[in-house]
Amino acid sequence: MSSTKTVFLTGASGFIALHITGVLLSKGYNVVGTVRSQSKADNIIKNFKKEYPDIDSRLVFEIVPDISEPTAFDSALQAHPEIQFVLHTASPFSFGLDQPLDQAYLIPATQGTKNVLTAIQRFAPQVTKVVITSSFAAMINGDKSGDSSFVHTEDTWNPITWADVQNEGDAYFASKTLAEKLAREFVITETPNFTVTSVNPPYVLGPQRFTDTLANKTLNTSAEYINGLLDLPRDYSSQSLDPRGVCVDVRDVALLHVLALENDKLQGLRLFPASAHFNLQVLLNLAHEQIPELSNLIGKGIPEGAEHSANVDNLYYDTSKTLNATGISQWIPLETTVKDSVTQILNYRKEHNI
Repeated sequence: MSSTKTVFLTGASGFIALHITGVLLSKGYNVVGTVRSQSKADNIIKNFKKEYPDIDSRLVFEIVPDISEPTAFDSALQAHPEIQFVLHTASPFSFGLDQPLDQAYLIPATQGTKNVLTAIQRFAPQVTKVVITSSFAAMINGDKSGDSSFVHTEDTWNPITWADVQNEGDAYFASKTLAEKLAREFVITETPNFTVTSVNPPYVLGPQRFTDTLANKTLNTSAEYINGLLDLPRDYSSQSLDPRGVCVDVRDVALLHVLALENDKLQGLRLFPASAHFNLQVLLNLAHEQIPELSNLIGKGIPEGAEHSANVDNLYYDTSKTLNATGISQWIPLETTVKDSVTQILNYRKEHNI
């Protein structure tokens, strides 16, 4: 891949976005990322410099404090006419934002998406492909949980509207659904020079791109599930079945974003990665299976029946359309995801005497 290919990556400090940046740099792309503060930009550059000594010429940042501002991305795109592709990953996810639901979820998700698409159309006509990070939330039909006759695929849409929202979970589901629909309607009504492809992951698990992230008291919402298990007491003897859902490895999600730039056959598609059903007890079981030393550190809960519970009470899905379109043979197994995550955390704690 020629180093002249430049990608504009919004929300570049995020869990998924850092992995995406790693894939892009490994393939020879240049990256223009957006972050909320200069300190975030400096830290990302410092970390990638260890792998890429020439990083200063390949990774630069623009500060975008609030993606919901109408002109949020205008100056950044104007400053970089070399940008050819856009990956829009910036959107809220963490629960408990202590704001009205529309301000915490709907406005950032929908306005952020609208703002970046409008800015591209106005100031970056050379951009030909846009990939947005959507979510399995935009595909879920919650009434079909446990119903094996209803299989969620790339063609499934969540029927939720904002009028249906009653809590934070609803708000997240609706915001992701409405933001993706907005993007697809934008292409139809505005007929821009670019296509829009979406990546729709469920719960995203896996190791951090850089271990300094583990210094945080808690990790991003989904990665924290595994991190939190490692703080269970040795006498822990309950069975934790919630949260339960469908999951995928962050490294597969990152790869899909980049493949969508490289493979013209993926233009306009919804790409749906998913590796397994899970609940917390399934993750705990796998952690103990993969890392025997954990027996001396944390309890095992109640291992029996966890996998059965995760499978029968969950949402059924089929990702074969995405696998066939991308040529990916299989998703990273959940066993590998858990092993790599736990190993990374344990090594970090040992190294820092935590």
